[in-house]
Order: sequence, then structure tokens, then C-alpha cells
Amino acid sequence: MKKFLSNILGFFFIILLFNFVVFYLAKEIYFKTYQVQPSKKFNSFIFADSHGNCLYNYGELSNCYNFSASSDSYLDISRKLKYLIKNNYKVDRVFLSVDDHMLGHNRFINNNLKRSVYYLELSEVDNYPEYFYAKYLHYYLPIVNKKIRILASKFLISRFLFFFFHIKNLDNTNKWDQLTEFEKNTLSEKLKENSFTENNRHEELTKTFLEIINICKKRNIKLVGVKFPLSRNLIAAIGNTNYGADSILICSGFPVLNYKHVFSQNDDYFKDADHLNAIGGQILAEKLFNQY
Repeated sequence: MKKFLSNILGFFFIILLFNFVVFYLAKEIYFKTYQVQPSKKFNSFIFADSHGNCLYNYGELSNCYNFSASSDSYLDISRKLKYLIKNNYKVDRVFLSVDDHMLGHNRFINNNLKRSVYYLELSEVDNYPEYFYAKYLHYYLPIVNKKIRILASKFLISRFLFFFFHIKNLDNTNKWDQLTEFEKNTLSEKLKENSFTENNRHEELTKTFLEIINICKKRNIKLVGVKFPLSRNLIAAIGNTNYGADSILICSGFPVLNYKHVFSQNDDYFKDADHLNAIGGQILAEKLFNQY
């Protein structure tokens, strides 16, 4: 019996030790970069997934904070917006991504709910146990989060390869404008298949999107939809496929800035099929903030 208890304690010690290592890595590479508190000097905010990252901090001269984050869904964006309002930020204007994929099932599956819980208020959940579970479990027990385990593994592997073999980067992908047309078309078709997995809109995302619209209406926040630029290859692959966030916003009485085709002939502005590089992002920022 004593040996059994000793083995159990040893097992739990190893698990706790592993969790501590993953927790340290997760805090640095997963949570820290996401969990930020904007300065209250800003009264305009950009909300988008990874498509908005190209805007960096170009909008700060226009008093606009870029609150975009890779994989953000409308569920994550809703938490951020409510956080700003409840913490007395003066939110006058919101730029919101209404790209074709934003109401899709893939955007729901690949979200940031384990990170955006940082902005979750107790009043947003039914009871404290639910709040505690959402707020703290995945933070202090990162080994239960599959995404964190994958990121931690990749980080450790990259450090190992750099330390022993001096390999700095495993990503050997060429720049978008250096790929052949066949490669561009193949990657675009694959991206379409991943982004548009279902024919119908995701119900919970649609409900949350409408809630964001209603919050802006109620608080007289100027809401502006933004469709980010896509490469010509992806535009051709997608065709008319669209979950319709832009149409919903227009029907709700808000404008949409459609930049989807604006750089379709500028492959050198893209780092992949649907993300601008630094050059493209700067030019887009000039267009966006000069127009609004």
C-alpha cells in the first residue's frame, strides 16, 4: 500500500512539474502577448483576427488602438468590447472585420476563448463556479489545453534545434510573390476548404455578432466594417462564397469599407494568400485612416 501511494505521489509530482514548465512557457508565448490593457487615451479600436495584425500600431496617430489578434472570433471580440465599456474607456468608434469567413464554423473552432477569458467579467456568466472554471483552469493548468501543448512543444523543439544545430527557423516558405501560379492556386484552394467548411453560418457567432452591433447602436458607437485585402488567387478560389457578415452590417445601417480587391494585382504586398506583409499593411493603414 505504501509503495502504491508512493507511486501515485511520484506520478502527481511529475505531472505538476510538467505543468509548471508548460505554465511558464504558456505565460510567455501564449497569454502574455494577448492579455493587454490599452491606454485610455484611445477612443477608436480595431477588432479583427490575424488579418488585422498587418495594421500594427499605424492607427495610433489617429488615436486608434489595434486590438486585433490571430484567431479572434466575434466571441473574443465581444469580450474585449464589453471589457472596454465596463472599464470606462471612451469608445467612440470601432473598426470591425466583416470578412467572408468571420461567421464560419472554422472561425468558431479556431478561436481565442481560452485567452480572451482574461477580459471576461463575472456578470457575463451564470454563476461563480462557471466563471472560476473559465477564468483560471486553463491558465493555471495549461496541460489540459491542447493548443498550448502544441505551441510549447514547437517552442522547445525550435530551441533544441537552435542550441544543438544552429537552425533558427523551420519555416522555409517562400514569399508569396516568389511562388509559382500553381503553388499559389493550390494554397488558395486549400485555404478555401479550411475556411468554408459548412454552407450555413455558425449560429453562436451570428448571435454574438448581432449583439456587438446592438451594443454599438445602444451606446452610439460609430461602427465601421472592414473587409481586408485578399490575393487574386484566393479571390478566384473563393468566388462568391461568403457567410455574409458584411451584408448583415450594411442592413443594420453601418458602413463597410471593402478592401477585398484593392491589392489583387500586388502580390508583393502579401506574405501569403490572405495576409498582408508590412509594406501592404502600411499602405492599407494609410487608405483606412485617410478615409475614416
